[in-house]
Amino acid sequence: MKLTAKQEAFSQAIADGMTQADAYRTAFNVRPGTKPESIHDSASKVMGNPEVAQRVADLKEKLEKKALWTREMSVKALVKS
Repeated sequence: MKLTAKQEAFSQAIADGMTQADAYRTAFNVRPGTKPESIHDSASKVMGNPEVAQRVADLKEKLEKKALWTREMSVKALVKS
């Protein structure tokens, strides 16, 4: 699974919580004045790429595990107090 640099940036932005449109604007350096409909359409097409969708899922899973670990560590620290 080899993504372009822009696809990777888009995937990471989505995993970090950006909307598809905002992630597209950030990763693909959209020109000022581009119609929002065009951005939404393009972002949807990028997200529709199975490799991009899988990368987003993988990144979200890693972030969820990291967040869960952090919560578990916090609870353990509170219990020890």
